[in-house]
Amino acid sequence: MSIRYIAVCAAVLLAHPVATRADDHLRVGKPDATGFDFAILQVGIDSGIFPKQKLEIETVTLSGSAKLHQGMMSNGIDIALGAGTDFAFIAKGAPEKGVAAMAGAPLNIAVLVRPDGSIKSVADLKGKKVGVSSLVSLTYWLGQQLSRRQGWGNDGLVFAETGSGQGSMAALVSGSIDAMVGSLEGGLALEKDGKAKVLATFGSIDPFLTHMISATNEVMTNNPDALRRFLKGWFATVVYMKEHKDDAIRLSRTVTQLPPDIADKVYDIEMPMYFTDGHFDPKAIEVAKQSIIDTGQATTMPDNKVLFTEEFLN
Repeated sequence: MSIRYIAVCAAVLLAHPVATRADDHLRVGKPDATGFDFAILQVGIDSGIFPKQKLEIETVTLSGSAKLHQGMMSNGIDIALGAGTDFAFIAKGAPEKGVAAMAGAPLNIAVLVRPDGSIKSVADLKGKKVGVSSLVSLTYWLGQQLSRRQGWGNDGLVFAETGSGQGSMAALVSGSIDAMVGSLEGGLALEKDGKAKVLATFGSIDPFLTHMISATNEVMTNNPDALRRFLKGWFATVVYMKEHKDDAIRLSRTVTQLPPDIADKVYDIEMPMYFTDGHFDPKAIEVAKQSIIDTGQATTMPDNKVLFTEEFLN
């Protein structure tokens, strides 16, 4: 083989470099545009953690859990960042499974009231109109739990459906409702503006599965490696955020739009709820399943193997 021949081959290779595998494209849905819980996704993108996993992430914001899982059923998204109570959709036949536990006790949810109202303590809530996103939502179930823990049974509060957390906040500010169950960070922002007051939080409800990550049957079957890399990137992002507070706040604020002081409070309160390995706690699963029955979304729940799997966790 002549030197001239080798040189020609090398020139051809340089002119036509060997193609490398393109990054896998994953459509990841979230049910809220500005929540800190789902801002973790953007932190993973902007910090370079997901790109290092050879993933191109398309973020799809859908309003509420129902639309999120409609997106899963219509093949509009591949992965959903949702609530533990979203097991209800899987129980009803949605072509998906939970693939990772995302967050435990609901440290990110609070009871909010108007600062100039008559409600000064949880005891003052009895008989009051409380806004929740829907009567099959996590906010409704938490409101029920508060009523029960106060000894008022299921009828101690008058629940009003508002359609969304933003709807509840608007109704609270306008005086259409007396209180609401919703986002802690939204409540802290309203509190700073003098429009609301954080009355109580739900961190004592533990064990619980506040958030989980779900994946469609299609992506689990046809691109399991990309799913594994997504989960690896997600939990690497959580670890990164726990170890780098300043960066976590700076990057998450592009989504949350929170003032720096409120973002700092939200980080300190909520960051401990996020898991770093994705494994499901059997006790938390049972509480989440019971919450689905309590809210009337199902009368019985299927076997756990129908609801979730841990096979894609690294």
